[in-house]
Amino acid sequence: MIPFGSRTRGSKSSPEYKKLSYLPILLQLRDRPCVVVGGGIAATKKVEALLRADARLTVISPQVTEVIERLAAADHLQLVSRPYARGDLRGFYLAYAATGLSAVDEQIARDAESEHILLSVADGRSLGNFMSPPIVQRGDLTIAISTNGRSRGFAQLMKKKLERLIGPEYGDLLDIVEAERSVMQNPCSSAKSGRSLPNEAAS
Repeated sequence: MIPFGSRTRGSKSSPEYKKLSYLPILLQLRDRPCVVVGGGIAATKKVEALLRADARLTVISPQVTEVIERLAAADHLQLVSRPYARGDLRGFYLAYAATGLSAVDEQIARDAESEHILLSVADGRSLGNFMSPPIVQRGDLTIAISTNGRSRGFAQLMKKKLERLIGPEYGDLLDIVEAERSVMQNPCSSAKSGRSLPNEAAS
């Protein structure tokens, strides 16, 4: 049994691995309880992203945008119309702080640390333990862009370049690759599509 917190081969102290400030991952949030603290434009963007991920969403803020109001009225999220209070993060899997108030965001960060909750802070990235990078999405093909927190503007520039380079046809291509893979993995199938896809894409 490896003791918790011990370093193994390939840890950040090992010269053969380049250090990562953040580990790129994709989270499955379907039906997981998530919370957004704040009700402005930044908070609204996080709300929309979490709803697309099918999270069970709560928003805590005394004032919110019309978009959040409509989503709450349609029962897409639970709205708690008051300022943040200590203990509000308890029971949540993931949280976004987007209050625009440094003192409040710092308190949220302390609470998230003590409750072991994943937290992203809109205006203080050093306070949280994860970031949501800009993404380019074409169907189920998702490409995330990160500068390890060094430049949000540069990340957005790269997103625009990738959006021009990678069109919607790549989402369609993914559907074709998936269909080809299903045919190749089915030993009872004699169907041949006649298409020739790279082995890497079909695997």
